[in-house]
Amino acid sequence: MIIEQQEHFRFWEQANIRDIHVEHALLAKGQRKLFTIQSSSFFCIRRGNLLVLLNQKLYSINHFEIIHAPPKSRFEVNAGSEGAEYIVISYKAEWVPTYGDEPLLLDKHRNPTYVTYRVTPTQPMMIYEITDRMLEIQEQQEHGPSVPLQLKSSFYQWVYHMVQDFYLQSPIVKIASPVELVTLTLEYMLKNYAKPHTLDSLAIVMQRSPGHLSNCFKQVLNRGPIDCLIRLRMQKACKLLVETKLPLRIIASSIGYQDAYYFSNAFKKYMGVSPQKYRKQIVEEDVTSSAGRNHIVGSLPPCYIPLCDNDNYYQHLDGGSDDMLRNIKRVPIALLMAFGLLLSACSGGSSGNTGAATGDGSTAQSDAPSSQVNSTSENNTNENTQATTRKVNSSMGEVEVPANPQRVVTDFFLGHILALDVKPVGSNGVFMQNPYLEGKVSGIEDISDNLEAITALNPDLIVTGDAKSYDAYSKIAPTVFLDNSAPVRDQVKELGVILGKEAEASAWLTDFEQKVTSAKERLSSIIKEGETVTVFDGGLSKDITLYGNAHTGRTIHGELDLPMNENVERSIDPKVGWATISNELAESYAGDYVFMAVNAKAESYDYASDPVWGTLDAVKNNKLYEIDGYKFYFSDPISVMGQIQDIVEMMEERNQENSKS
Repeated sequence: MIIEQQEHFRFWEQANIRDIHVEHALLAKGQRKLFTIQSSSFFCIRRGNLLVLLNQKLYSINHFEIIHAPPKSRFEVNAGSEGAEYIVISYKAEWVPTYGDEPLLLDKHRNPTYVTYRVTPTQPMMIYEITDRMLEIQEQQEHGPSVPLQLKSSFYQWVYHMVQDFYLQSPIVKIASPVELVTLTLEYMLKNYAKPHTLDSLAIVMQRSPGHLSNCFKQVLNRGPIDCLIRLRMQKACKLLVETKLPLRIIASSIGYQDAYYFSNAFKKYMGVSPQKYRKQIVEEDVTSSAGRNHIVGSLPPCYIPLCDNDNYYQHLDGGSDDMLRNIKRVPIALLMAFGLLLSACSGGSSGNTGAATGDGSTAQSDAPSSQVNSTSENNTNENTQATTRKVNSSMGEVEVPANPQRVVTDFFLGHILALDVKPVGSNGVFMQNPYLEGKVSGIEDISDNLEAITALNPDLIVTGDAKSYDAYSKIAPTVFLDNSAPVRDQVKELGVILGKEAEASAWLTDFEQKVTSAKERLSSIIKEGETVTVFDGGLSKDITLYGNAHTGRTIHGELDLPMNENVERSIDPKVGWATISNELAESYAGDYVFMAVNAKAESYDYASDPVWGTLDAVKNNKLYEIDGYKFYFSDPISVMGQIQDIVEMMEERNQENSKS
């Protein structure tokens, strides 16, 4: 949290608090629940542990831990092996200054009601005594006018302890995101390019291990830091060769090469010609032409930035994945230009997105697969195409559904339905934010858990994974229930029948099996017999999450069938799929290869320098991979396909890198 303690207390002292509400909930082992909170809230775990997806970040929360969430936050909670009990305390607060007070200038990043933060109470029993008291007071709401005042009084006690305990927590180690680390390193090299540098020396300056620094550069720029340094030096060399008559030994020394012969070889490798020939070619041309010179040495006319659309800059980057392009957009343009990583967009033509599309709309004519949901229409196939409705069987009984649904609403199955070339009119916002569905959800309304919003969309079919909401949904439109924890293949088959998209489902399953088989073959040359893989979450935190074949581990252990460490297999309840352990036990659970789920937008850890993680073979051998925990949380067909591709490419690239070292 950016706000200081004194300012934080001052806010609560002068805030107008209203609409306090306390909600108590119980979840059975492995139970999953989706909900949206409209007001700022404290989310408190009383018993058990929970895997919580909150506003695109994943948390593993143990008993007696508390998270504060801003208004309109989307939650998905998954109970652990012991089930879970939690309490949500929601409220509205507005700062109202008294006469003579200096104004509190708080934007949403510093306003305590709009910030997500986590607290481990120093006196948890006292905290939960206050919580119990608030629940009791709320139950007496009808018994007298003093109840709101009593509730507010208890809430102030609660807030006091929350703020006090937050600032008493051990300071969190500042973690630079990959983009921040790369930007800082580029800025350092820009100022010190003439000094001798190696990967090790740069890592020392940036206070990171060489492997970590190199991995961050490849994640953001698709190349290592030394390659970037060479590019910068060559840009400087071109400028000196064109604008001065300095001898090569002086130019070499001024850009960090002590040997003119070594500089000449490096220049020829980079530019394709020797420095002497490059200078001669420039002299023979019209060196007074700014257009000619700028094209060669990489400098840009003053009008370049104002006249070009920012998005066009990045169409001319030298290679890279969609994730890399998103990262590089956060690096200052001036740095990219200085290092020769950004070419002139003004002179280039526009280019569209040429990435491979998913869901090509093909209509494979294969037979419809068998499914747990069976079509029971009495008409034959030809007559079915003319019928207005069909009947399908599900675990909730027989349901009459449209033969060709046009206005589908779903909570859990957005990616599944999109994979079958059907675009729902409404879905839950949690799944609409899925990075793998980017560009596919425009025009879909966020219905969250709002029955009125669903009704307003006038759906002709609802597909839900929430058994408790089935009856309420059925009153709005024909509703089919699917098990949201079932294997993705089964879900696709069932949805194919429900939506009348059996051919599309069959085609998807055929393509999926082919891609999984290909991925396994490619990985078999990397992971040797007897080697194991472990999936963690939490970085260098004291408590970390361990995954089996569910949630973040679903694709890695479930679809790719990468072998699990035997201690992981013994320790995780298969009905839950995850567990929380102390990081001191990481060595007992770590495989030869480790995948660490992190918040990719803000976190990247230097494991080699850590006293616990630095001792692991996976870290020593550069076989620890950071993955985006948020992206790998999703389990729909499109996401699983994307995750498989990400894992294979990541492991092949690292294997090639390790083979050179």
